[in-house]
Amino acid sequence: MRIFNFLKKLFRFIVHISNTKKIISDIGNFNICANEVQSEKIRLWFKKILDIIEVKTIIKGEIKKGSYLIISNHSSWLDIIILGSTFQTTFLSKIEVSRWPIIGKITTAVDMLFINRGAKNAASLAVNGISEFIDNKRCVTIFPEGTSSGGKELLKFKPRLFASCIDSNCAVQCVIIKYPHKNKAIHPSVPFVRGNSLFLNIIKVLFQNDITAEITVSELVITNNKDRRTIANECYEIIKNNLGTNVN
Repeated sequence: MRIFNFLKKLFRFIVHISNTKKIISDIGNFNICANEVQSEKIRLWFKKILDIIEVKTIIKGEIKKGSYLIISNHSSWLDIIILGSTFQTTFLSKIEVSRWPIIGKITTAVDMLFINRGAKNAASLAVNGISEFIDNKRCVTIFPEGTSSGGKELLKFKPRLFASCIDSNCAVQCVIIKYPHKNKAIHPSVPFVRGNSLFLNIIKVLFQNDITAEITVSELVITNNKDRRTIANECYEIIKNNLGTNVN
């Protein structure tokens, strides 16, 4: 029965990803200025993935209207699906993702921001891109740890990208994602870190039927009269206290 359920989810997952081209073409070209209908279609695309892989979600807190910077702890590729299905948002990602088969086409089609970490002025260009999106009434999501921690610890936040809040005079929405499992802090099939196989991790997740994501949406962090390091530290404390996890 479990094998049958896995194969069913795998088939539906492949079909959904394969149909992305049509879904994206229906959304249309919107560049930085996506309207409400376009943004909602993207959110529903992410939501469909959650339904297919049968990851349950529990949302605590209020999802606010408006444009702001969204930040979250980062333990898995699932975080992107969770946040994309919860908020009308685009993401900042490393430029390598844009070259991945299928995923690359999806991310470029939905206007994901990319950062070339090895390039000169990469951080400044990323800050400018985030600010431009927020100024055009879009939410942007970043993972300030800079990489996936695998959920066993919370890495120190890199403050550079928080400059976009100052440039755009916007608030920060801290989001805490947990994947509790029995007596463990995180479901053992969820963590994904650099060096792991994305394909194998997706297979592991699809094979499970007991993954639940707890999403805590905090109050907005007001950024007026604060520097980027102060903002980063304040957000770090909010997420750390909600996670109750180790600190690196």
